[in-house]
Amino acid sequence: MATGGDIKDMKAQKQTEKATEANTTSATRMATATNPATMGALPVLNSTLVGSDRYARARELRDEMAERLIDLRQNMQERPLSNPVMEMAHDISERLHDGDLSAELLEQLVQVVSVEAIADRAERTMNYLGVREEADNRKALTELLETFAVAEDGKSVRPFEDFARKLERAAQGIVVTAHPTFGLSEKLYQAMAQLASNQTLDGEVLEQAKAEELSRFILESEHKPDASITLLDEHAQAQKALVSLQNSLRVVYDVALGVAAKHYPDQWTRLTPRLLTLASWVGYDLDGRTDITWANTLHTRLKVQVAQLKAYIDRVGGFQSVLSGDQQELKDLLALLRSRLVLALRVAERECDCFGGACSSSEELRETSRRIVEDENERLVDTSEILQQLDRAVALARKDDLVRQLLVFKAEIANYGLAVSHMHMRLNAAQLHNAIRKTIGMEGDPDDTGRSRTNVTRLNELLSTVKPVRINFGDLAAENTSAKRTFMLLAQMIKYVDSTQPIRFLIAECETPFTLLSALYYARLFGIEDLLDISPLFETGLALQRGAGIIGDLLKNEHYRAYVQKRGRLCIQTGFSDAGRYLGQVAASLAIERLHIKLAKLVHDEGLEGVEVVIFDTHGESMGRGAHPRSLEDRLKYLSSPQARSHYEELSVPLKHEISFQGGDGYLMFQTPKMALTTVTRLLCYAYGRQEKPNDPFYEDTSYSLDFFLTLKGFHENAMENRDYAALLSTFGTNLLYQTGSRKSKRQHERQHGVDVAHPSQIRAIPHNAILQQLGYMANTASGFGSAVSRDLDRFISLYRSSDRVRRLMDMVSFAKGFSSLNTPDAYAALFDPRHWLMKAYAVKGTERGDEFLRLSTHVAELENYEGIKRMLRIFREDAIRLHQVLDGLEADGQEAHFPFHARRRINLLILHVVRICLMQQMFLSSMRIPQFAVNNDFTKEDVVKDILALEIPAALEELRTTFPILDDVQLDQGDYGEPSDYHDESNRDYRIEHERIFAPLEEQYELCRRITVGISNCIGAHG
Repeated sequence: MATGGDIKDMKAQKQTEKATEANTTSATRMATATNPATMGALPVLNSTLVGSDRYARARELRDEMAERLIDLRQNMQERPLSNPVMEMAHDISERLHDGDLSAELLEQLVQVVSVEAIADRAERTMNYLGVREEADNRKALTELLETFAVAEDGKSVRPFEDFARKLERAAQGIVVTAHPTFGLSEKLYQAMAQLASNQTLDGEVLEQAKAEELSRFILESEHKPDASITLLDEHAQAQKALVSLQNSLRVVYDVALGVAAKHYPDQWTRLTPRLLTLASWVGYDLDGRTDITWANTLHTRLKVQVAQLKAYIDRVGGFQSVLSGDQQELKDLLALLRSRLVLALRVAERECDCFGGACSSSEELRETSRRIVEDENERLVDTSEILQQLDRAVALARKDDLVRQLLVFKAEIANYGLAVSHMHMRLNAAQLHNAIRKTIGMEGDPDDTGRSRTNVTRLNELLSTVKPVRINFGDLAAENTSAKRTFMLLAQMIKYVDSTQPIRFLIAECETPFTLLSALYYARLFGIEDLLDISPLFETGLALQRGAGIIGDLLKNEHYRAYVQKRGRLCIQTGFSDAGRYLGQVAASLAIERLHIKLAKLVHDEGLEGVEVVIFDTHGESMGRGAHPRSLEDRLKYLSSPQARSHYEELSVPLKHEISFQGGDGYLMFQTPKMALTTVTRLLCYAYGRQEKPNDPFYEDTSYSLDFFLTLKGFHENAMENRDYAALLSTFGTNLLYQTGSRKSKRQHERQHGVDVAHPSQIRAIPHNAILQQLGYMANTASGFGSAVSRDLDRFISLYRSSDRVRRLMDMVSFAKGFSSLNTPDAYAALFDPRHWLMKAYAVKGTERGDEFLRLSTHVAELENYEGIKRMLRIFREDAIRLHQVLDGLEADGQEAHFPFHARRRINLLILHVVRICLMQQMFLSSMRIPQFAVNNDFTKEDVVKDILALEIPAALEELRTTFPILDDVQLDQGDYGEPSDYHDESNRDYRIEHERIFAPLEEQYELCRRITVGISNCIGAHG
């Protein structure tokens, strides 16, 4: 799928695999594969599949199809007009019609390929992280933290104040989000992680029996998400990931204090390590959502408090259990501490219950509110009293190991507060604009020509005179404006849940300073300015272009400047995922990097000494959402480049970089203790490791770099505005996708006026990327690069040899291209080509099947989307030819060796597409067999056919089953009633045969199509 040489590689590797299998005895294979203690657990999964008699024929079919596909691809040089995917799908369809293949065998084939995809994904995850044992991670952390204490000469010890300053600051952050990427069931994620890390969820070595059990589970399970994923389900999984991260940070703090005790024996007990923060917006992301009420959000926050208080109580109990009888004073202190936490837990549980389902009436809310106010003396909202008690406990402890454990516990409370993590709340800029509109008499948009200065002036007047107001839960319940309601909710959370930890307020689609000033006004109005970090999200091309200018204008505003200086930090968020849609992934990365660098200079030039810049880069787990595919280290360098980081260091501007792990795909890295600790260790080593300023010619050859960026950016912007691209995305839309989270695929709006629902921007980034994956061409990463580079190919190849940044960008493109083939979307497009069905009709002319092909050609012609799709694919193909020239030119430099794609993975990906296209052909033909029926509620047979062609199968089946019912036994009763009857009402006939021969197979085929979707995602490594 990447270069011409791949075809030979596939064939050669296939032959090598066969020869190896033939020369290895079954006993030897089983012995090596089922010994996880020495070989790892993943081979057990493969041996379980190979040893299953049930799937023997499916494995043979997979091998047959693989050989055939390789042959067809090799023949493309002689037959350039052929399409291997289309030809293979036709062959399978004919064999299915002739009875040579069965629907059951195809389903087994999909399962075989899907199991292999999970095995490959698990192996890639293991290699991507570089999973290692706890002892190895501790060693790496110790070496890192020694650099905090020991000077560069390797002999002298740095002053304690310098060590403490570095240890007690967080330069790195992890944000756990619930973007809808729960593409597998939670149990399948857990099984995959355990096999990848050779470790159970509780940290034990994965024994052979357990590995075999997990392998059988993967083999026998349907590979799809859990049914009906709710926000509570997402929240529960997010909490598990955060607890796993907390356990990893406990190890980090222990190592840090060990290093401190070694070098600062008289001072180390004064330390409270920080290093890395944890945050989450699961339950608090209200951007584009109208399905989360303020009571839902408060309930979620209280659940988190309850969970963390329980964890703290367990920790104190653990300390109590190891104390000897001569430490009575410490025992009494810990008993007092535990009783305080238990009392706080009771209050939190009671209030959590109140907002978990009650408060449905005004009276219930009033009663709840009065009770909450009355709990004031028992409630715990400030952790300072707990930290003071722990300081006393440290002073009373006699053994260094207990002192260290108490200090670790103190660090956890200081860093997490009364939650499992920090809280991120997110709104959309439009919601803030709607809230402030009447207050300042704003008409139109904030930046409308001739009124923008007036709008800002009026807002400044408000900021100058605003006084904090007191509110209660009644005010909150009565407020109809979502933005004001959110600020009021945050005020109540700070008052009644946690008054010590900061809250990040993220604003999506922020493109003007006015938006942030509006947020600052409401923060002041509701008295939460001191704990709220207002952060604009720059994700569109316009926002990224304006981003530095927006912040620059704000820093000239006396209110915002004073706010930033008081908070000691300036926060922004960038959206790799959304930006990757608008600009293409590589162009987005370059635009975000430019913004990083400009912010460093801006803060320095404005004289904001000591103000920390916090950059939260939102991205996902696939290259289409900003996760570099080569390794976790490459991912970090891709998101926050060494060049950008060097600017902050040179200008002495403190930088904190935060990255996201999204949904089930992202949580995979935290399923086992070994994986979680490895991830945290690698993040810290990158954030704090010594880095020399890169001498990279990409940043010196600015004219070429700018031309390259603008060409690439223009390619993707043109594609986004091209209605043919919208036609390509809407071929099947999101109908091939399972619902992989609680959030809708299309954006929800407070007002629909002016929204072009047909524009690609109205499809969220993740389903947008997922659609591209499922069509077989990841255009937002693989395309555009060829066009941008081909303008001066020799110059690019020369730059590639000397530029680390260019090589990393090229890796993104080559990985995406490695799993992309334009033959695949071309084969999907052929389903809507009338000529395709006419040629099939000609081949079997004069038969009933030929008549069905003829009728189908007429129906697809009426859709009129084929020509637009083909035009878009032609643009991508022209660009792909140029990209192949680049890849061929770089092959001698070893670029291809960066991603030695497993031949099986590539071929399996094609096999899944082939089977799905075959299934679609069967479904399309089934639509031709539906009996004619009268118009039913303005719904015609033609409407049903259109639904099926768009894969709106559930809607079509619902209508068909209503129109063609299966009659019950009373209606069908032909018993002896004492007299004959020859009456038969055709309008009341039974349609059991249609259900069995058309409707049921249609449902099964559609379900298998979506299971193929999951298999494709696993081949690539993530959903969307």
